[in-house]
Amino acid sequence: MAIKHILKLIFKHKSISLLITLQIAIAVTIVGNTSFISYRTLQNWLIPSHMAEEQIINVYTRVFDKDLDQGALIERDLQNLRALPEVEFASYAANELVLATVNGRNFVHNSLDREKQGERLALFAQTPQGVEALGVKLTQGRTFYDTEYMFTSTGPQAQRASVVVISNTLAQALFPEQNALGQTLFLHTERLPYQVIGIYEDMMLGENAVYNNSWYHSAIIPEAHYGQNSQVNYILKVHTDGSKRTLENIENLLFKEEGRIVKQVEYAARAKKRLWDGRSTFAFIMMGISGIAILVTGVGIIALVSFSISVRTKEIGVLRALGASQNRVLRTLLLENSILAFVGIAVGLFAALWLNQYFVTNLRIQGLIVPWLAAIVAIAVWLLSACAVYIPARKAAKIAPAQVTKTS
Repeated sequence: MAIKHILKLIFKHKSISLLITLQIAIAVTIVGNTSFISYRTLQNWLIPSHMAEEQIINVYTRVFDKDLDQGALIERDLQNLRALPEVEFASYAANELVLATVNGRNFVHNSLDREKQGERLALFAQTPQGVEALGVKLTQGRTFYDTEYMFTSTGPQAQRASVVVISNTLAQALFPEQNALGQTLFLHTERLPYQVIGIYEDMMLGENAVYNNSWYHSAIIPEAHYGQNSQVNYILKVHTDGSKRTLENIENLLFKEEGRIVKQVEYAARAKKRLWDGRSTFAFIMMGISGIAILVTGVGIIALVSFSISVRTKEIGVLRALGASQNRVLRTLLLENSILAFVGIAVGLFAALWLNQYFVTNLRIQGLIVPWLAAIVAIAVWLLSACAVYIPARKAAKIAPAQVTKTS
């Protein structure tokens, strides 16, 4: 009977009830999505790279002299870099550096069916010593023979390699029901065929793959095409861990060549930190938005409930005159709010689910639904609304029955 009476009151004051419900629903939608995004982002922050971050170095250079022979420059650079006592291995890099993509979005397919969506990956086109520079550890198959490397200029006559080595995770994604070794996969826009000759332990390599939640999706092909643009980059592996002197020696060596600038020489550990610092900042911004949403919701509920009680003073006074205790009036108002909060939370969770799916599908934002976190958000918003209602409800419960007779 009490529930039926409360529902009548809710419908009687439907405008205010609707506003309270909408405010709670909006809060759940905002807080839910920001919580999911923040949690997933910070969780990904802890994913191990499984590589020698303090030994792998990314080298960024740019050629500004259009008459400079890039092929000859790369050959000289590689020879000089490998001659440095600190350098263990050195390879030319095209569009992909360790956790620092220069440009390009790569996909790989397990068939020529253009209706099927491919897998995102970090595609490393490498010259000799590239596999060693990345620190690849094979679990199956082999690496490349010297005769399999294709190192030429770009253009319609550019030679392509025919083999590839891929990560364990990518192998499982492309060929879940069979061994990937010996299979053919298809790369580039033209979907050129490459045979899988080796599978290696998972490593977090390309920035593009990381940003698309494909942390360990990577592949290495024995080909490199210079002259694609002004970027001429290298991947090195050095003996010393994280030495600044090593970076200086590499920079000084590269500065000797005229016609180009050395943009940056950095360890993969620094590239990874820069990558995750940006994402963690985004997560903390989302958390700040959640805090603001909670604050606004709390203040809004207090204001709406206070207004609702002000227009229902006589109703509450009648209840008190008919013998309702202060505790009963307080419980009635809290139960009424709980019903509104339940409806608002249900609507908010549905909206959060829909909005989250839109973000993940269209904006490539990490924010997959986390059930236990959704439950915490729902409980937290309910407690917030209950606390926000308690102050004006307690004041309303103290209305004296005599106030009912005070009419103008």
